[in-house]
Amino acid sequence: MKILVIIPVFNEEKNLEKCLNSFLNQTYSITQITVVNDGSTDNTPSIVKSLSKKYDSINFVSKDDSESFAKPGSKIIKAFNFGIKKSIKDFDLIGKFDGDIQIPKNYFEKMVNTFKNNKKVGLASGTLSTYINNSWKAETIYEKNHVRGGIKLYNKSTFKKIGGLSESMGWDSLDELKIYSNNLKTFVDNKLICRQLRKTGERYKDEIYYKQGRVMYLLGYDFILCIIGSIKFSIKRFSFYPFFQSTYSYLKSLIKKEKKIVTNKFSKFVRSYRYKMILKKINKWVKS
Repeated sequence: MKILVIIPVFNEEKNLEKCLNSFLNQTYSITQITVVNDGSTDNTPSIVKSLSKKYDSINFVSKDDSESFAKPGSKIIKAFNFGIKKSIKDFDLIGKFDGDIQIPKNYFEKMVNTFKNNKKVGLASGTLSTYINNSWKAETIYEKNHVRGGIKLYNKSTFKKIGGLSESMGWDSLDELKIYSNNLKTFVDNKLICRQLRKTGERYKDEIYYKQGRVMYLLGYDFILCIIGSIKFSIKRFSFYPFFQSTYSYLKSLIKKEKKIVTNKFSKFVRSYRYKMILKKINKWVKS
């Protein structure tokens, strides 16, 4: 299987060489690694240019109209979509990865086997770990079956079915919901552990839960689902702060009547799917 990996990067000089070396030293070779410079002001471009001279698989492109600041959501996906235009068109798997990720040597070998062995899987990944208290520990911010935004790998047919990635906040939940609506599956290999060299949301840590509330609104969640999601954030953080931040943000978007990123029809699917998953967890909890 031919693999295209696209890595949008902004000021990743501390992590990028480790990241790219882990992609270059795979037991299953990647056909092309397109690194998109997304407005970097440090030595990121020089690092990639140097490696691209040594390795034919590295394709370096620069999005010259990018603003020079870190921003989640639309900015990253605009860089990713720019990278698609500048990359090979003949591929079987396409990945969106971050520039602060280190993957194990057998990562793509395992991923290829996953897609080959289960044709219903449209999106797959390993899991993320962060360096805390002198050891690498699995991140617990999100659900275990959620394919994280920094390590997404799609098969080509699924990527086309969902219309690629949306240039908006909430893109990395919307893609999964579109996959489920097409009766396809996602898969997370929890034994395949990647290292995230920078903690999730570190660049936007003061806004992370505020943004989560807005994302829930944009995806068509009702207020009950927002409350449930916000409670989960607070439980995982042992703090009331995430709850108030996310519910406030949701209500702010609701009052402003902000335009959602889903149609009314799809938002009904989103709510139905989320409630279905909640009931499934409750039933599992009751039986245990």
